[in-house]
Amino acid sequence: MLKDGRGTAGLARGNTVWVPEDVVRDCVLSADGHYPLESGGVLMGWWSVENIAVVTAMIGPGPEALHERYAFQPDQDWQIEQIALHYERSERRETYLGDWHTHPDARNGTLSWTDRSVVRRIIATPAARCPVPLMMILWGAPESWNLSMWQGWLRPRKLLWDKLAIDTLRTATYQR
Repeated sequence: MLKDGRGTAGLARGNTVWVPEDVVRDCVLSADGHYPLESGGVLMGWWSVENIAVVTAMIGPGPEALHERYAFQPDQDWQIEQIALHYERSERRETYLGDWHTHPDARNGTLSWTDRSVVRRIIATPAARCPVPLMMILWGAPESWNLSMWQGWLRPRKLLWDKLAIDTLRTATYQR
């Protein structure tokens, strides 16, 4: 299980992400099941106000996902189907908030350059409808997973292209 179920991240711009304990548990089970390889998936939920996200579900990696030591590639077609099903079942209230994945044996939950590239790609994908995606990292190993939560957004610049900004978010868990 997680060492710190409330997350290890601090505050950035006052943002908080609420994650149900059973969703964290399901992510940890996936992490344990694929260890020492990476795993991951999708976070579903809603924004209660501008700076508070409420995660309600996770969608796993999918049957055709690729789990490697330092990389993870989800079964994207399967995930897209599952996202659409969840969206319909929630009566269009719960939507895609971002991704989660593991960093096995990592000493911290910082985003890699690949992770940052994924965040930028999510923002740039109109079909994702997610201009400020979350990225949850489970880092560590079985029996000692930690959780870090990040949010990406584009900071406009006068010259060149918009700069990717990454904020650390406060994570809180809740029971349903």
